[in-house]
Amino acid sequence: MPEGANPAADYELGLRLLNARAMQRVLGSMGDPYALVLRGADDPYPLYAAIRERGPIHRSTTGSWVTADPGVIAEVLADPRWRMSGPDGSPAAEQPLPFYGYGTPGAEADEHTRLRPHWQPLVDPEALAAHRKTVERECLARLDRIAGGDLGADLMAGYAWPVATAATGALLGVPAEALPRYAELCADAEALQDSLLAAQPLALVRRIEDAVAGLDELFGAAGAEGSDRAVRVLLSVAAVPATAHLVGNAVHALLAEPGGWAALSRDPDLAEAAVAETLRYDPPVQAEIRVAAAPVELAGTELPAGGHLVMITAAAGRDETRHPEPGRFRLDRRAEPEPLTFAGGLHHLPVAPAARTQAEVALRILAEARPNLRPSGPPVYRRRAPVVRGPVELPVLGLGES
Repeated sequence: MPEGANPAADYELGLRLLNARAMQRVLGSMGDPYALVLRGADDPYPLYAAIRERGPIHRSTTGSWVTADPGVIAEVLADPRWRMSGPDGSPAAEQPLPFYGYGTPGAEADEHTRLRPHWQPLVDPEALAAHRKTVERECLARLDRIAGGDLGADLMAGYAWPVATAATGALLGVPAEALPRYAELCADAEALQDSLLAAQPLALVRRIEDAVAGLDELFGAAGAEGSDRAVRVLLSVAAVPATAHLVGNAVHALLAEPGGWAALSRDPDLAEAAVAETLRYDPPVQAEIRVAAAPVELAGTELPAGGHLVMITAAAGRDETRHPEPGRFRLDRRAEPEPLTFAGGLHHLPVAPAARTQAEVALRILAEARPNLRPSGPPVYRRRAPVVRGPVELPVLGLGES
């Protein structure tokens, strides 16, 4: 047994997580679309449509208030009365939130402002313009390592995740010798954001804990202290999966759309448009979570202080009142509303510029170097992942072609 392990605490937490998963499964079986979202689906968008049909906001049987309405979401994200956790740091009393349900330290809007001097230099336009060269080198180096190998490969393990971790690690000053460990820790922490809503297995929860502690230790060893250290941990647990899944979701959509990958390969400068369309069509961050710090009226509904609200931001991108042909992935969209992905919370100013920049470069390099990329099987998705969406595996042919 690991030093410091507490069997009693593990038993209590494991039982609570198991009960939460069982309750969500039962509620989903009774027809609650939000509970079904918590359980996980390869394609959650029909469930989002069912949530939208219940009105601009409704009370789920799980205890949360849920909305897929773009207007309501935009209103909440601009209202300081809505926070990541209650005023005392606790979740909504009526919502049986799983571990980490109290929110993520540093994720509140006022924390963003306080920490701005620590994250702004990393993601200002000049810094990211210089960072593009680093991302390009990492992409080309990764493709060189797999060139001439087996033509059948997993895009996520072979390209998207290695590029995301190497690029973000370079941005945050991770020493080269520590990058393999950094990649492991980021992968282990991936489910942290999902655990805000969906109870994870005990072993995974403990792995998340160890990964966050390991990232903090790694940055401390690299010389970061205080708020700089905290910012680097937060960017690691958010920007790495956002970049990897933004690349994976974009490639999957382009390969599924007739002529999509060919169009990008003919004109790699469309990578920026591909990233923007992915953020609308199938974003790597699907939901935002807030708790009311005070009583508030929303879409004609009174919500109490402590009310727990889940905003399905990904559903806004498939709203036909905002986007013509919402079910099609199109590189030629113009003058449409900005996606609500990356609109607030942990994914706002610190994460969005880094993830978008890195994904744009990774897509452009991949399209230039691998124009014959093609699917070789269906993607595989994690279950109980209502916040972070992207393939665990994306089988393709042509990744090793030079």
